[in-house]
Amino acid sequence: MGSIRARVWPLVAGAALAALAGVARADVRFGAHDVRTIFFISKSDDQNRVDYGVRLDAACQPVGARPLYAYWHRFEPGQPPVGPLNGLDRRAYGIARQEVRTVEPGGAWIEMRLAGFPEERILVLVRREGERCVARAQLPIDTRDAYLDHIHVYLGAAGVDRVTLRGRDVRDGRRLVETRRPPRPATLFGN
Repeated sequence: MGSIRARVWPLVAGAALAALAGVARADVRFGAHDVRTIFFISKSDDQNRVDYGVRLDAACQPVGARPLYAYWHRFEPGQPPVGPLNGLDRRAYGIARQEVRTVEPGGAWIEMRLAGFPEERILVLVRREGERCVARAQLPIDTRDAYLDHIHVYLGAAGVDRVTLRGRDVRDGRRLVETRRPPRPATLFGN
């Protein structure tokens, strides 16, 4: 137990300092065709969340080899509404890997893995619907293929207590919810 605390407390202190440093910077920029929020991660300790977006061109095609991005979407008073992830944030909420898998006139598939959830493969489908670009993330929820809406992280004294995935069944649109517990304390989302 002491070794977990020895690893967690420096991360908590570092996160607090990083959050203060991040308040001064708000250099997140969005393109005209970007989908700013595909899904998001919220936490139990405040109202802020990390949103995941995708950079797209006028034809709704991914821009570059790494079109997905993560940023803070803040709701707490006294903070800029958006801001970049710092180094510690990237270890917990960043995108560990992404690859544009297919690009076709009807859309594009991008595979991603989150730093704090590396065992899960998330597929992002990007396409044009009418006059706008849309993107949906797919991740199994409760063993069903689902469009991921958001992940909520419940923090406890020793780090992540549990994670709840929320989304909709790909086939029938039914709401899906699944709660997962980390295999051992302090493993998910960098804590």
